[in-house]
Amino acid sequence: MAASLKYTLHRYGSQNDLQKLGVWEVEGDKKGKYWVVYIHGGAWRDPRVTHEDFTPSIDQILLSTPPPGLTSVNDDDDGSGGATGGIAGFASIDYRLSPHPQFPQDPATTPADQYRGARHPDHLDDVRSALVFLQRTYGFGGNYVLIGHSAGSSLAFQLLATSSPSASASASASTAPAVTDAAIDSTGHPVLPAAIIGLEGLYDFTGVNDRYDGAYAPFFRGAFGAGLDAWDAAAPIKFAGSYAGKWPGGNIVLLGWSPDDTLVDGPEADNMARRLRDLDGFVEEGEGEGEGAMGSRGSVGDKRLILLKDLRGDHDEIWQSGEDVARTVWIALRKLEAGL
Repeated sequence: MAASLKYTLHRYGSQNDLQKLGVWEVEGDKKGKYWVVYIHGGAWRDPRVTHEDFTPSIDQILLSTPPPGLTSVNDDDDGSGGATGGIAGFASIDYRLSPHPQFPQDPATTPADQYRGARHPDHLDDVRSALVFLQRTYGFGGNYVLIGHSAGSSLAFQLLATSSPSASASASASTAPAVTDAAIDSTGHPVLPAAIIGLEGLYDFTGVNDRYDGAYAPFFRGAFGAGLDAWDAAAPIKFAGSYAGKWPGGNIVLLGWSPDDTLVDGPEADNMARRLRDLDGFVEEGEGEGEGAMGSRGSVGDKRLILLKDLRGDHDEIWQSGEDVARTVWIALRKLEAGL
């Protein structure tokens, strides 16, 4: 369980109290293992959603049985109640938030470090800074799986879209070189992850707002401004470049959606998957495909896309339960271990 792991609260910035992150370290040798890093959602503005909401998912990862084929994970138990041999640690990131009408603040009387007045790219800048802090502190370079839920999924793809190609590293935890401060400083960006998991994500801001008859306009305006052009400029699905080109060292994108989700509809995941296939050249495969050096639908070195539309539970129940978060983590780790 998460409570059995060594927990450390870090502050990666000094402007705002929300510039903090939590780390849960797994005991033992970390060589050849991956970190799992989480970005929470909350519509870029909900102060009730925090980095601590990742703990149910950590619990489920520790309690669940890794899938067959992940030998290095199955063979190691750290005494926390589950096998964690493929995982070096967990981290979860808080970031500055935009104003929320249900939790108003007076900027004239609220201390600056408590005020929630973020506007894009503030949220993204914080995620970037948090990852740089983690890589400098724990030295894992690109050996991590980055998970985003809802708005956190948007931030994961925004990170990729705004990165430098030189920020990408090898996706093999056993062979990737350690990342130095100089390497990070030369790009101004963190080293990109080996895999990205987007759960119940928001990718097409104007599209989803239209499908919900304008219901999402208030929080998109709060995060990105009033202009629809600004929404499109920040929307992952509207990225004008190539995700594959931005991410030469990355291998896997996993998109997950639940048919029980009452806040984000299926076309968000479908359309983002289509964009990754048709524009970026990702090869789609099923959950259990491609466990060797060559997948059944592609060649060695292909960018892999997995679209799961069978998650269970409503929008926030995904992270409140943690079961499907754990499932997707094990899928990504299995495919990374298989050398995809």
